[in-house]
Amino acid sequence: MAAVSDFRGQLLDWLKPVHRKLREQKVDLFLRLVGDSSAGDTLLDVGGGAGIDGEFLGLYSIFSRIIIVNLDTHQFQVPKNIGVTAVQADGCYLPFKSKSFDWVFSNAVIEHVGGWARQKEFANEIRRVATKGYFVATPNKHFPIEPHTLLPFYQFLSPKLQRCAVRLSPGYMQEPLEINLLSRLDLCCLFPEARILKMGLRLLPNSLVAMHRVGEGWTNELYQYQTPREATGLLDGETRC
Repeated sequence: MAAVSDFRGQLLDWLKPVHRKLREQKVDLFLRLVGDSSAGDTLLDVGGGAGIDGEFLGLYSIFSRIIIVNLDTHQFQVPKNIGVTAVQADGCYLPFKSKSFDWVFSNAVIEHVGGWARQKEFANEIRRVATKGYFVATPNKHFPIEPHTLLPFYQFLSPKLQRCAVRLSPGYMQEPLEINLLSRLDLCCLFPEARILKMGLRLLPNSLVAMHRVGEGWTNELYQYQTPREATGLLDGETRC
């Protein structure tokens, strides 16, 4: 068992810089979506935090007011020179008025909130409180390696088989928890006005993003399934493909 524990620890240590790079990629894409007007804007981060190595601190530092909503705020740590307020609340029932934030950001949270009904409530709350736009990232259901267990195709097993297979997990999750990964079509349904982008690993994108900036006028029928590199022109207001 000690050898297994050592292997798991070494694997997770090896993956940390990969996770950091992928998260930094999301921050960069979100800031491109926001543009140059962020200095006076407000940000709500639903289910957020500083990140494994503080990779989200750069995101927080450019907004005038930042609120982070999480079910557990006790472990939340952000340097005092960054004006962040942590609020304990459920992302499916945000305690804020409609359109009370310029931007809403959420990374790898929607897959943890519960079943489809809860995920729809979560998505609707983000859409309700955002004034200028939002950015919601989640693992890609069709990426072959489930990101919490690091087991191949774990997400397609029945709950009974998951309870057995999770004991073999070399990843962060070593006991059965409810996680409902989403596909691009799921995101398109939850965020009908958003663009759905694939990102992360180049050959097999491991993440999906639903991103929306008010005034773009996208619909479900016109959603784009693109990489961040392909989206550059669109973020600058160029003609759609």
